[in-house]
Amino acid sequence: MEKEQVLSVIGKCPVCGKGNVIKTSQGYCCDERKEGRGCRGFIIRNCVHGVTMTDDLVKVLLEKGRTDELEMKNLYGQPFRARFVINEGKLDVEMKSHCLDAPCPICGGRVLRTSKGYACENYLSSNPTCSFRVTGIIHGRKITEEEIVDLLRGHAQVLDGFTTLEGKAFSSVLTLKEDGIVGLEPRITRCPACGGNILVSPIAYNCSNFKTPGICCHFSLWRNIDGHTVTNEEMRQICEEGQTREPVELFKSNGAVFYKRLALSNDKQKIIKL
Repeated sequence: MEKEQVLSVIGKCPVCGKGNVIKTSQGYCCDERKEGRGCRGFIIRNCVHGVTMTDDLVKVLLEKGRTDELEMKNLYGQPFRARFVINEGKLDVEMKSHCLDAPCPICGGRVLRTSKGYACENYLSSNPTCSFRVTGIIHGRKITEEEIVDLLRGHAQVLDGFTTLEGKAFSSVLTLKEDGIVGLEPRITRCPACGGNILVSPIAYNCSNFKTPGICCHFSLWRNIDGHTVTNEEMRQICEEGQTREPVELFKSNGAVFYKRLALSNDKQKIIKL
């Protein structure tokens, strides 16, 4: 039988680390495997998923562990986009993924959009090393990609449209714990008037002691003031620092634009404009 011809040496074998990946008439393999010296793990055929494997493509695969996205074909000849990767010493296909523009808060990996919501790429791997994932619907409300990105960047906003099991609508803020668990937190800060909790509702920020006997704190702030939507961060600044750090854009009834800081009154009972 005619001995298979070695055409070129491409790079080091990713399985044994000793042999060289060589090009033969049938594809690519480790020369340790070819000579029967122990390595039996790495082999690439000349054509994989409709892609003709070239020396340059295999070199990129060996050096980076993955290729760029390529046009491939399945068993039925239908096209799809994916990249070749080396997974546990074997050639594998990684389908095109939609990555969010923010890293995983646990391991720093890519966060991907999935059929069930969002998850770290290292949670979705065959041997998971990360636990970060977020369901796409929380309390009956769809969580958008932009809202997850804001959360991961530390800028989570007040979200409306959540519902209880009884069907009652409520508003809240997505929170991210140190262990990567995502939850809801309606509490924004402490009430400057009585020390209770400032909670967000669909239309206002209210003190939790509104109905508490002996306190009945009436401190509140509409979430929309003169056309400006008061953010949870601005509410924190008002309650904790006495006023917003920057002037906010407001609108008069005739459409004129003006800028003022929102601040606490001296008696801490209402909001004034400075």
